[in-house]
This record gives sequence, C-alpha cells and structure tokens, in this order.
Amino acid sequence: MLCVAMAIAWSITTICGVQAQSYPSRPIRLVVGFAPGGANDIVARILAQKLADVLGQQIVVDNRAGADGRIATELVAKSQSDGYTILLVPTSFSYGTSGLKNPPYTHDDFTTVSLVAKAPFILLANSSFPVSSVKELISSAKAAKTPLNYATGGVGNLTHLAGELFMQMAGIKLQAVAYRGSGPALVDLMGGQIPLQVAAILGAVPFVTSGKVKALGVTATKRSPAVPDVPTIAEAGLPGYEAEGWWAIIGPSGMSLQVLVKLNKGINSSLSATEIVDRINKVGAAPAPSTPESLRNFIKGESTKWVKVLKEAQIELN
Repeated sequence: MLCVAMAIAWSITTICGVQAQSYPSRPIRLVVGFAPGGANDIVARILAQKLADVLGQQIVVDNRAGADGRIATELVAKSQSDGYTILLVPTSFSYGTSGLKNPPYTHDDFTTVSLVAKAPFILLANSSFPVSSVKELISSAKAAKTPLNYATGGVGNLTHLAGELFMQMAGIKLQAVAYRGSGPALVDLMGGQIPLQVAAILGAVPFVTSGKVKALGVTATKRSPAVPDVPTIAEAGLPGYEAEGWWAIIGPSGMSLQVLVKLNKGINSSLSATEIVDRINKVGAAPAPSTPESLRNFIKGESTKWVKVLKEAQIELN
C-alpha cells in the first residue's frame, strides 16, 4: 500500500511539473472587477496585449464589475490555482474588506504575482481660491471657522482617503464631498462651487496648464513628468506624505512556483517594452514591475496604512 501511495504521489508531482513547464498551453483569463473603459480596464488591456505576445497565448480580459471589485475578486479567489485565471486589482484591494464582519476573502486567499503600475493624484484648488501652496492651505484650514470642502471620487475612494490622510498628518479638518467621477468635480471646481479637489493627474493637466485651476501638490514621493513644475505635497509642506494609486496582478492561492515565475517574468518583460511604457505613461501612470514577494510586502504595508486612515476617520465601507 505504501508503494502504491508513493507511486501515485510521484505521478501527480510529475504531471504537475510537466503542466507547469508547458505553461501556458491555452488562453489566460485576466479578470477585471470594473466596467470597460475605466482606468482599471485600460491598464489591464495595455498589459494583456503585450503579455500575450510574450507568453505566446491569448490573454482574455473578463470584466466582472460590481461591489467595487469584490465580485471579481471573490470569483478569482475560488478559481483553480493553475495560472489560467488571474486578476488585476487596484489600491482598494488592500483595504476593500476592512470593517466587514464576514469578508468574502482575505489576502491569504491569493498569490501575489507582480505590481503593474503606479499613478499619483494631484491636489487642486479653484483659481480664485486664496491659497497657492500646501503650506498656505494648511494655515487657511486651521484658521477657517468651518471645514473647507474638497471633491473626491466617492466614499472610500482613494481620492477620499488621500484627503483624509492629508488632514490627519496636517492636523486640520476638511469636508469630503463625493462626486460621481472627476469630470463633474472639475466642472464645479472651475466654477467655484467647491474650492479643492483630489484628482487623477491625467484629467487635470489641461486645466492646470491653462490656468483654470491651481495645482498645489502631487501626492507621490516624486514629481510627475506630466506636471514637472508642481512639487510633491511632501516637499511643499507636509513631509512624509504619500498617497498613490496602483494596480497589481494576483492569482488564487496555491499557484505553483514554476507557473508563478513564468507569469512574473512575462509581466515584467511586458512592462519594460518601450511601447507599453509609453501607453501607460499616457494614462497618467508609470510601470512598476516587482517580484511576487515584494508585492506581497507592499500590499501588507498599504493595508496597514489605509485601514488606519479609515479607522481614524471613522469611514465605513459598504
């Protein structure tokens, strides 16, 4: 019986090894938890096109929108760990189930594959608002009798949390106002209905360069090539501040090392291609390839950071 069991175990190991070595032998499904046309979908499709060339198999983008990406994330968590179903996740993956009594998944339900790209935000002010720097904004907010309003992309959105982090670090009070998209918020910002906004850089650049809005600072640790004259918030008056959006590829837990290595190398190779760098830059982001281990540690750090912000701001996610 022992010999039979050992033979079966050897056979299974051999079969798995052969399958891993031949990976991928069929199309790979890249699940995206958001509707077509948005930033998540665009980044996924930019990567998918080049990754298909690198791996020699079609990468099928499968949009499963709903519940801020949780529907797609739960689907992938329950998928086979053979490398043929992977998931693009945004920053909200690191904190999206915070506070839920019965979360549908945890970070342990996934294998981290590679970081894909990072994208900073920009803090904007109405052109007639009487502040022109981060330091002036902090002083103005401290002197104000009522909290200044700032536009966000919705409750729990990273533009919201970026503002909350700014408040907590600066020791001031601002009032978040949720909008359905940065476009309507920019219209109100330019019209003077709201004095401040945290927005994606790409959509804001034309209005910054035309002088229709004022840029107070970039939320990343480095200046953005899209607005090189705009300082980071950290260098403009709030040392240590950072709030950056990102996208990463993960898969179900239990992926084999051979498959993981091949998939990671394929993604990193894709992200180093000049045409992919250019395309990602055009959507206001920058490629950020990584190892599986560094991504795992990165997500842990982001989770700790943003869950703390949520708790201190008493923000509940639905």
